[in-house]
Amino acid sequence: MMSTEIMYDYYVEKMGEGDPVIFLPAAGYPGNEGLNIAEYLAEGFETHMVDLPGIGKSMGIQAHQIHSLEMAKWVKEYLDQQKFDKVSVIGHSLGGALALAFAVHFPARVKKLVLLDQGHKPFPRIPRREFGMFAYAVPLLNIAAALFGKPILRLLEPIFSDNDDADSNERVKRFCEIFAIEENKYIRKAHERNIGFSVDMLNLYFGFYRLQMPKLLSQVKVPTYLAYATFKGVDKQEYENTLEHVEKMKRHTQPPITYRPVDSGHYVHWSDPALLPDMKLFLEQQ
Repeated sequence: MMSTEIMYDYYVEKMGEGDPVIFLPAAGYPGNEGLNIAEYLAEGFETHMVDLPGIGKSMGIQAHQIHSLEMAKWVKEYLDQQKFDKVSVIGHSLGGALALAFAVHFPARVKKLVLLDQGHKPFPRIPRREFGMFAYAVPLLNIAAALFGKPILRLLEPIFSDNDDADSNERVKRFCEIFAIEENKYIRKAHERNIGFSVDMLNLYFGFYRLQMPKLLSQVKVPTYLAYATFKGVDKQEYENTLEHVEKMKRHTQPPITYRPVDSGHYVHWSDPALLPDMKLFLEQQ
C-alpha cells in the first residue's frame, strides 16, 4: 500500500542575515517568543521563528499519536521546504523537545543544538505546576488519548481550554509576577497574540508527555548547549530536583553536551542577559 507524506504549512517570522537558525518556542507562545534571541543573532544568522504545530498558526501534526519521530519529521519538512541542508536549532521548553527529537532522529541535518531548559529532567507524571489539582487526572487521560486518539481529544478539549479573556497587558503583568521576571518589550510581544486552543495542540501536549526527555538527551550526537534553569531562589523543591537530575545526566552522558546553569525560573532567555552572547559564541564556534 502506497503511503503519502503530508505537506505541512508553517507560520514563520524571520530576522537577520547569514546561516539559518530555527527557533521553536514554548507551549502557549508563538515563534516570536525568541525575538530577543533573533535580534541578538541578526548579524551573522537568519533566525526562523516558527509557530509550533497546532499552536499558533502552524498546521498541526496529522497523526493518531505523536511520538518523537513525528515531531522530528515535522521539523525536517520545514528544512526541506526551505531547501536547507543543515541548520542550527534553538528550542525552549516544548519547542526544545521538538528540537531535541529532530537532532536525535536527523543528526546529519543539525549543525548545533541549543536547548533552553529542556532535556535534562523528565516531565512530571503528575504535572501540578502546569495543571494544578487537575494534574492527577493527566496519567489516565494520557492512556485514553493513546488508545482512542483524536476522538477522545475532541471530548477533552473543553476541559483543557482555559478561555483566558484577559488582555495582553494583564497576561504580561501576571506572567512576570509568577516567574519573577522584569517586564520588557520581548515578553510583551510574545503575549500579544493569544494562542487559541485546538485538538492538534492537545495531541502535541500528550505526545510530549509520553517522551522520555533524559533518554533522548543521552542519545544526542551533535554539539549541544543546554541552558537550564536552576530555580535557585525561585522554588526550593525544584532547585533540588534540577540539581539531582543535572548531576545524573552529567555522569551518564558524554560530550558534546555543554551545560550552562541560569539562576532563574523556566524562561532562561528572558532572565539572564549574559546567556545571549554565550549562545552566539557557541553557534559561531567551528
